[in-house]
Amino acid sequence: LDAYQKCMREQNPTEQIRLIEDFLLQYPKTELKEYAYQAATQAYQAKNDYAKVLTYGELTLAENENNLVALLILASAIPERTAKSDIDKEAKLTQAEQYAKRGLEVLAKLTMPSNLTEQQWLQTKKDAESTPHAALGLAALLRDDLAKAESELKMASEMSAKPDSVTLYRLGLCYSYEKKYDPALEAMDRAASSGGVKISGADGKARDLVAEAKDFILKAKAASETPVSGSASPSGPAPGS
Repeated sequence: LDAYQKCMREQNPTEQIRLIEDFLLQYPKTELKEYAYQAATQAYQAKNDYAKVLTYGELTLAENENNLVALLILASAIPERTAKSDIDKEAKLTQAEQYAKRGLEVLAKLTMPSNLTEQQWLQTKKDAESTPHAALGLAALLRDDLAKAESELKMASEMSAKPDSVTLYRLGLCYSYEKKYDPALEAMDRAASSGGVKISGADGKARDLVAEAKDFILKAKAASETPVSGSASPSGPAPGS
């Protein structure tokens, strides 16, 4: 227990992983194996190491198929790293959906802790439930099932007390693909006010995906309002961006 608690107190993900792996080697039959695997899953998530997230997430679920942390992490991580062109896209998205739905089932069965009020507990559950709904929305977006993607992403953004900027960005993309330009712009504005979505481009310069998407939506909206015969419609950003 002392060795396990030392692992849990460590804040640096790299050092925590080293401690966890040493702990599991030293105590291979520990009853705390599930929680050690779970902590490793979270540490590798912090390091953005997708392959190890999958490995340790699945090890966690092998110990307890209803481990909520592992279910929510895997439900989100798999579609995040799935492209429309992947040969095994459908298999990966189906697996992510299974994790998301099982996560929702586990959340539905949780009982309210004694240290929370009913209102606090309801919001805590909603915040947690927004994660699998966002994952289901992204999976639907990658399948071009826009109706389902809109429903799930909208639900995820409405359930969370502080909606995630990436979820709002994807909701805006979904609206834009459906040619619902005003809701798309509203979602992008909310994404920007929540911190935006910024990445490094191929040239090393920072890219603001929300600003880029908003510019596309404004142009698409203008084109739809003043159609020009023979003009080509602009193509939007990829849903997995």
